[in-house]
Amino acid sequence: MPSLDENKLPFYAPTSRAPTKYNPFRPGYKQEDIDTQPLIEAVYNLLGAETKCRLFALHKVYEFDMKTGPPLVARIQWNFKADPVSSTWVVEKMTREVAVLELLQRVSPQVPAPRVLAFDFAFNNSVGAPFTIMNRLYGEDLWMAWPTLSADDRITFVKSLASSFVGIFNVRLPSIGSLEKLTPDGVPVIGSILPHLISLPMEPCETLYQYVTRQLDHTCARPQDETLYDFPLPDLFDRIRSLAIREIPQDDPSMLVPVLVHVDMNNRNIMVKDATVSGILDWEIHSSLPACLGATYPDFMRYDATYHPKYGIQPRLMPTKECWPSEEEAATLRHVFREATGVLSSDFVRALDKGETLRQLLELVSCSKYSTDGMLALFAWEQEMAKRRVV
Repeated sequence: MPSLDENKLPFYAPTSRAPTKYNPFRPGYKQEDIDTQPLIEAVYNLLGAETKCRLFALHKVYEFDMKTGPPLVARIQWNFKADPVSSTWVVEKMTREVAVLELLQRVSPQVPAPRVLAFDFAFNNSVGAPFTIMNRLYGEDLWMAWPTLSADDRITFVKSLASSFVGIFNVRLPSIGSLEKLTPDGVPVIGSILPHLISLPMEPCETLYQYVTRQLDHTCARPQDETLYDFPLPDLFDRIRSLAIREIPQDDPSMLVPVLVHVDMNNRNIMVKDATVSGILDWEIHSSLPACLGATYPDFMRYDATYHPKYGIQPRLMPTKECWPSEEEAATLRHVFREATGVLSSDFVRALDKGETLRQLLELVSCSKYSTDGMLALFAWEQEMAKRRVV
């Protein structure tokens, strides 16, 4: 994926210049200069609990040792611009995460996601930045834990992960977009789709056809240097559009029902403890998508679309090459995952199958907007699909 020019992002400040005192990349920043007493007082004021506080993670996550009860954590937002539009966006982003975690806890409490206990989104609060307070989850990041797991433990873990994927899939939503907030009665309100920082927000969609055509229109309208390719881009876009429309499962209404999707379910956002999933983090990046797009295999066991090594798009060396299973092992893990999800939800497995081609197509289309390698991968993939149809 291309690197991000932070100066062109609409809301995030360049990390070295984010104005808040909690910016760890600010020139002259020293952790010992941060006074944690306002955080301790905020926890007491919001929850009535006395605590001790210490820095837990680089991205401004503080842990609280409670005098009574289990530890808590506070996440502080710091990497944003100070103008009113950006400040509003930060509050909306945090509101979305709180809403999705509340909905998840209500509908699928078996999913090991953080529980929000309190929050303060004011920029002029005593802490000096918006923050949320959550329960503390324990475990290692998947990328760290994976090399240490035995073959049997890896199977156990994948079965546990299947349960979480189905639990998320079981959260039904009213339309395509992202969860903006919950009404006082707990009814989901769907807002714009914002799948990635380098994408522009897209208005909510009522149908999968509308969602697909908007994605394709965005790509086709983006200026491209056609001299970089030995094939005509308009012809490729026409073939991709025809294939996408054919792959919409119009014969099965259950495949079109919007479901919750964690858009950033990578091996840094999944926690492992005792060979089971102990936490799924970072819910601010999520979507509400039709079931056929919402059911997926975990990224780390995929060898298709942008995750296939032959396209050279997703490096299978990050954070380390040891945290990625081999192609042979990944095939075994996908079989285990499929069987485990099938026991829990036949709808999930049906969506996994019916949406396979469309999911890959949209993933490659999204990548092709910003990368020559992505456009070449889209062309090569489309040619492979055409050969399969002929056979």
